[in-house]
Amino acid sequence: MFTKKQKKTEEDRDKELAKARAKQRKKLIKTKYGQRQKKHAKKGIQSCLLAAVSIVLVILMFKNSFEAKGDISILYGFAGLAIPVIAWRGLVYAIRGFNEREKNYITCKIGAGCNGALIFWMCAIFIRGLF
Repeated sequence: MFTKKQKKTEEDRDKELAKARAKQRKKLIKTKYGQRQKKHAKKGIQSCLLAAVSIVLVILMFKNSFEAKGDISILYGFAGLAIPVIAWRGLVYAIRGFNEREKNYITCKIGAGCNGALIFWMCAIFIRGLF
């Protein structure tokens, strides 16, 4: 009915140690030089999302403008003014993302590039429209 606890033998301990070593080795293989993988910067992710929203708005505006042959409402003009504001905010987020420590900065780089290009592009369209 009652069984006594068996004492761990040396073989059991050796098996447990070997299992732990194998687990540690497997963990080291997944990471570069045994270091923990870095997460993406939160501000960088937000920057990429704002860039994506701006790009979608630009594509929709151009698509609708071509379909209407340039005869569009004032709503599209306001959206055209909102895109550089959104892109500016995304650029600020990207720059702030570089200040986060121990993070992967690829999203910050992508966000900064896309948002900077959008700001330049929309300013060029605006200046072209003035002349």
